[in-house]
Amino acid sequence: MSAVSMDFLPELAFTESEFSSRLTALCSLVEQRGMDGLVIHVPENITYISGWHTPGYYYPQFVVVRPGRDPVIVLRGLEALGLPVRSWLKADQLITFADTESPMAKLKEALERLGLSAGTVGFETHGWYFTLDMYRKLNDLCPQLKTKDAGWMVEALRKLKSPAEISNIREACRLAEVGMQAAIDNFAVGMTEAQLAGFIHKAMIDEGCEYVGLPHFVMSGHRQLAPHSVWSKHKTIVEGENVFLELAGTINRYAGALFRTLVVGEPSQRNLQNMAVAEAMLEASITAIRPGVTAGAVNQAVGVVAEKNGVLVRKRCGYSMGLNFAPDWGEGFFLELADGDPTVLEPGMVFHLPETVRRPKEPLVAVSETILVTETGCEQLTHFQRGLIRVG
Repeated sequence: MSAVSMDFLPELAFTESEFSSRLTALCSLVEQRGMDGLVIHVPENITYISGWHTPGYYYPQFVVVRPGRDPVIVLRGLEALGLPVRSWLKADQLITFADTESPMAKLKEALERLGLSAGTVGFETHGWYFTLDMYRKLNDLCPQLKTKDAGWMVEALRKLKSPAEISNIREACRLAEVGMQAAIDNFAVGMTEAQLAGFIHKAMIDEGCEYVGLPHFVMSGHRQLAPHSVWSKHKTIVEGENVFLELAGTINRYAGALFRTLVVGEPSQRNLQNMAVAEAMLEASITAIRPGVTAGAVNQAVGVVAEKNGVLVRKRCGYSMGLNFAPDWGEGFFLELADGDPTVLEPGMVFHLPETVRRPKEPLVAVSETILVTETGCEQLTHFQRGLIRVG
């Protein structure tokens, strides 16, 4: 019997040259903002620059960047064992902390290594993982440190996807389609939402889907009244109900999403009419999307269709897709299609366009596509039958 290899095998999603290009672009922004360095703590931004990713981001982790120097990454000791697998950064760029040690003391060490402990350093002020308590501790440790708001700097680069990133999103969209088809192929009247979700998850994971930043949403009948309901082991799906499926695939932490509506048995005329409105809203967004148009104008185009058909719209018509960690699979917190948003669309942006018709006392219908902004308009990355999909 041959010996089993236990050597590290890298699993980088991109070439080192792509990561290097991202770092160069970020360092240019740091210099333009008049800062000596930048501390990154948002998990997606850490992944974007370093390749590093782990579900264990409930412990602090940082990438410290200084133009002209190699970045330094600060990780929990246990997690750091995987650095050779998941990052292009090398062992001499790593600082670790034990569970009994202060992460802030190790961040101070990283700042000192790069000559930044008394410099002007930008911090991401918009993330969830750098607390006020951590900031105060760092101030106590580095009294000469001058901090500067550096929110959204990495996100500015993430808005436009490279060809390699788009390739990952295409594959993620295909996985969402696999899950949707599994729901249709395995549906049976009287099954529970949980049983249906089981078929969806198995099919997608069998094809290589990673964990997703949000759970898949499986809602039938009255459970559609509560947005973002996950599957229930108690709710059986019966004749005459709509089943709303909100699925996203993830590859190399890049997501692509797809919404569809199943109907159990023969759909009513009203049900068909509502779906026609949802599809018209979707087509309005797709038609409006092209370079040079503002995000707000796209949402307004959808609003015109909704208002014409007496539909109350409470949300944006789309949001950016790309890197994802819980608690979200989208990037809508920095790029979305919403009323009044002056952001000008550019080729390389990717959006999920979920359009929903909710009327009092009526079944919910929803449809969506994930699209890529191109030089002349947009390209659909998801490809699956639309309309009410009859099952049972």
